[in-house]
Amino acid sequence: MVVLLLVGGVLILARESKTGYSVWEEINYRTAGELIRYTLERLEGHPTLEQIAHPVLYAAQRRIERPVVTPRSLIDTMSKGQQRVVLPPQTYDQAGHPKALEVLNLRRQADAIPASPMLGATHGVHDATELKAAAARARAGDVILLMPGRYMLSGWLQPKNDGTASQPIIVRAEIPGTVTIEINSGTIHQDRAYWIYENLTIEGHCGERDTPCEHAFHVVGGGRNVVIRNNLIRNFAAHIKVNGERGQFPDNGLLQFNTLTNDKAYGHGALTPFDLVGASRWIVSDNHVSHFVKHWGKNASYGVFMKGGAEGGRIERNILVCSTDGDISHFGSRVGISLGGGLTEKPFCPDKECIYEHKAGIVINNVIMNCNDFGVDNNRAIQSVIAHNTVINTYGIGVRGIPSDAEVYGNVVDGAINARRGGTLTSTVNLQRGVPEHMQDPFRLDFTWRHMPEPIPTHPLVRDDFCGLPRAARSLPGAFGDARACNASVPATPPQP
Repeated sequence: MVVLLLVGGVLILARESKTGYSVWEEINYRTAGELIRYTLERLEGHPTLEQIAHPVLYAAQRRIERPVVTPRSLIDTMSKGQQRVVLPPQTYDQAGHPKALEVLNLRRQADAIPASPMLGATHGVHDATELKAAAARARAGDVILLMPGRYMLSGWLQPKNDGTASQPIIVRAEIPGTVTIEINSGTIHQDRAYWIYENLTIEGHCGERDTPCEHAFHVVGGGRNVVIRNNLIRNFAAHIKVNGERGQFPDNGLLQFNTLTNDKAYGHGALTPFDLVGASRWIVSDNHVSHFVKHWGKNASYGVFMKGGAEGGRIERNILVCSTDGDISHFGSRVGISLGGGLTEKPFCPDKECIYEHKAGIVINNVIMNCNDFGVDNNRAIQSVIAHNTVINTYGIGVRGIPSDAEVYGNVVDGAINARRGGTLTSTVNLQRGVPEHMQDPFRLDFTWRHMPEPIPTHPLVRDDFCGLPRAARSLPGAFGDARACNASVPATPPQP
């Protein structure tokens, strides 16, 4: 019965589809969950068929898409996202690009971490009006220090001057959790170079019940070498939006130790907590990204994507949990990490051609869970490396489109690894079958092994593991060298000012 309904749905899909693919190509291209969703969509407006088919299709959907059993509270034990401690000062490499903090050093230093250096004038601010004025006049080396409290921000927060690698401009709370910025319209519009935002809580409060605020940060044009770290950002459609403006692209950014989440299902339009188009060499590491779920809508949402002809992005040591409220089968589909996303129109790519969506992207040491689509998606992205990730309760890892190629190495995947629609991949020493049975309880974030797999040669681009611990020349597949080591997280008590 289910098969007949699915084939019927695909026949309708193929008849109405503009892709040019045949019925059998559509069947081969779609996962079982996608076929169910498409069948449900195509049955809309046919009440008699809906009455017959819905119970069967929903039962099949619940069987294929396992329910979520990962409590939100457990995610906070993984040492990702906003930390309760103040991070060490930001550093830059010889080219002036921001360097990601080494996680192991954070653990070692957490009891005695100095505050970010006060290089220039310090501007203490107490409300949104003072904050906007300080951002407009700040110069290289200045620090904008937000006093504890709540800030009601309307319109743009608009920086006017650049910092430098030796003298960045810093916007910060002294202690994480003491400052909340409520955005009810507008955004932090970042088109200047070498700014750092840290230790803030930023909330969207845009009024309509099912419509989230658009962005907390909009990094555009000249906003190169921007650092966004150790913030809690919630209730936005795209918490961090990065794209070109007037022919410039904000390359070389760093997003580290941020929590990006939504309290509930939102809206029906684009929904991607980290949405990057055209900017190259961004590092996205040690973040917690969760619950990017639409209230209604048929299209995919993504936890993190890089697309638009960008190059050299690095996505590592993050935890992404697509849904956290017990139901994986909301409207639409959810993808964890994507190089390529839903593709880009030509005017928005640096070369104005979008020959590829991403080049030489690296996706390593991530934990991705509870997605009713692929955990890792490579869509018209070339020279990608997808290595040592742990992907649980998703459809796995997919490489699709032309041109699209990826090296898929040493991952632990509770799902498929496949190439579709002309994509190509090399798949080496990945652990796929029986993954949940090999682990203690991955659905509750206990990734210790019940049945230990054989070590494999560590991929040459992978230095450490999800926990920040160094990997030997041979290490285990998946994100963890030793999952128990993640219990040695940074202290829960923040340092005193």
